[in-house]
This record gives sequence, structure tokens and C-alpha cells, in this order.
Amino acid sequence: WTLGCASAAAPDRALCAPAVDPEDRRLMGVEQEAAVRAFITDLEGEQLDAAQIERAVNRMTPDAEWHVVAWHDPFVGHDAIRAEFLREAQLFRGLRIEILAIASTGNIVFNERIDSMMFRGKPLRAHIAGVFEVDADGKIAAWRDYSDTREVAP
Repeated sequence: WTLGCASAAAPDRALCAPAVDPEDRRLMGVEQEAAVRAFITDLEGEQLDAAQIERAVNRMTPDAEWHVVAWHDPFVGHDAIRAEFLREAQLFRGLRIEILAIASTGNIVFNERIDSMMFRGKPLRAHIAGVFEVDADGKIAAWRDYSDTREVAP
């Protein structure tokens, strides 16, 4: 929206919609949303195994940053991210991810989701807000998750 779009036909108009080319996919990241959906799908399953982890890591840029919890330091690069996936795979089983909402602008994709799993032998259901940055090649360059730590604390 743009301020000050008054014209002779609508002199009292304070806001107006910007001129948008519906074919301009930079405004709404259709391909970026698809990349995030595919990435998330690769992580689901009864037991996260090395092949799944490799598929997920290959959907990320070599220098990708993953903030497991957004305010913690990120894991950076394929090796660090792979190692963290392998570590976490020992802690949970049966990961299911339900995307409740997804939105994007340019290369940034936001999702609201529920991650469900057995964590250390106990059921865990967590509401997550994720922010993903997707590069021009459709690879995840950054991933930050936000959650209520009261929901995910062991």
C-alpha cells in the first residue's frame, strides 16, 4: 500500500494498492514456498535416517545457517547442519509436520506449523513459526524457528 494516492477522481483517498504485475513472482515466492515445503517433507518420517538428512542438507546452500531456536547461535554450513540433524535424530521418532499457514515475500518464506513427534520416548506437539530465506537456485540459505520454550522444554 502506498500513502498519498489521492486523485481527481478520489481526492479523499489516503491509501491505494500498488501497481502489481500478477506474473511477477518476486512479490509472492511461489517457487520459494515450494522449496520450503519440499525441505520440510524430507524431514518427516518414522526415523530420520542418513539418506533423509543428506537430502535435506542438499536442499540448503553450502553456507546455510540454521537457528534451531532463533535466538541461539546458528549451525553454519553443511557439515555442522548434518551433524546436528544426526544428533537430533537420536532423540526423536515419528516426526510429522503440519503446515497451518505459509506466506512469502520475495525470497523470505514464513510458515506456521505444528511439529509432532515422540521426543525421548514422550509425545511432543509444538507450535512453531519458521522463517526461511531461499536463494535464487531454490536452496535454503537460512532457517530460523521460533517457539514457546514451555512447549518444547524436556
